[in-house]
Amino acid sequence: MRAACLSVVLLLSLAACASPEAPPSDPAARFPVSENGRWGFIDRTGSEVIPLTFDRVWPFAGNRALVQQAGRYGYIDRAGTVVIEPQFDDAWYFSDGLAPVQVEGQWGYIDTTGQLVVDPQFDLAPSVVVEDTYQPRDPLLVQREGRYGYLDPTDSTLTIDPQFDQAWYFSGGLARVRRDGQWGYIDRTGTLVIPTQFELAWDFRDGLALVRTPTGSGYINRTGAFVWGPRP
Repeated sequence: MRAACLSVVLLLSLAACASPEAPPSDPAARFPVSENGRWGFIDRTGSEVIPLTFDRVWPFAGNRALVQQAGRYGYIDRAGTVVIEPQFDDAWYFSDGLAPVQVEGQWGYIDTTGQLVVDPQFDLAPSVVVEDTYQPRDPLLVQREGRYGYLDPTDSTLTIDPQFDQAWYFSGGLARVRRDGQWGYIDRTGTLVIPTQFELAWDFRDGLALVRTPTGSGYINRTGAFVWGPRP
């Protein structure tokens, strides 16, 4: 559905986990439904609370839901009020007050008022809502001319120029990046704190990351030292 996603796997992950179910006591919970090709939202009782007037809707993330109307993307609040008119070629979820939007084939970011705070200039600007280890104000992953870098969400400038063959979101203060077929890890300044030396690498969780070398897989700590493995 979305050309902006890094892969089909990322797309499915985003769709699956973008809006965790609200607790039963939450009267503002909203659930997407469709009938006769039109979309809207119901509450927990099954009552229609946002009329089925949209071409497509996506689950709420915070106080915003992405909607599509006449082929354009915009946002509504939990009352069903259109807060950002459908005007973008493509768009995705808000995260930390910013949402990626596509205009004439290029991606940038808007704030919660709908104002462009990062001009459309990237080939890819995926949302970070998929990452449960993402911390507010972590640099945002972007792609330009086939290279990956990071955007500083505090002032909407490139903090790490697109220079990597492949990259991923920050997790626990480090991000995995690939150069010349090898993976390593950078910190938020773009400094390569664990050299590119692994065939594959995964995110840090609870202080350890799974990596693969020519001799097998194992876990490294944040200094890059193996604490277990590698094992075939």
